[in-house]
Amino acid sequence: MHKNLEAVNESTVAGIGRLASFFGFSDVMGRLYGTLLLSPDPMSLDDLAEELQISKGSVSMNMRSLERWGMAKEVWMRGDRKKYYTAESDLWLVIRNVLGSREQREVQRALIVLQESMVKLRAAEAELTDEERELACFYLERIEELQAFFEVAQLALQTVLGQDNELDFEAVTKIEIV
Repeated sequence: MHKNLEAVNESTVAGIGRLASFFGFSDVMGRLYGTLLLSPDPMSLDDLAEELQISKGSVSMNMRSLERWGMAKEVWMRGDRKKYYTAESDLWLVIRNVLGSREQREVQRALIVLQESMVKLRAAEAELTDEERELACFYLERIEELQAFFEVAQLALQTVLGQDNELDFEAVTKIEIV
């Protein structure tokens, strides 16, 4: 392979690994996804382990995660009993899968915790001293602000997740950032 192709492959795979770490996934998971994404042909667990210089066990474990997140899928190769994989190349679909399961669940959990906190504060109001009541009012104000933020975040997630798989790229290119 030409040195420039090799360099681009290595830097892209490493970059996807760093990006995966930034979003709370493992670096290995990101590098596996990047390797599959840049491979024109399906790759076996052995191929992936050799390419990334990691154990086959690590490859296998991380591939299961990639499959769960909808980032990779197993493909059948005629005449071969090994497992082969390809990357999901529709990045909008990948983002929707991740947002739909992880972030949406976390936003919902945050809203529940905030609601429970508000109920506890209001239930204790009669038992509080004047100073504590003042602090409880301050807490309620802040919690209501947080709740409003998470409700907007939930709406944004639902908007993104409710969109069709296709994005109107012509419309996106017309957006001006001032």
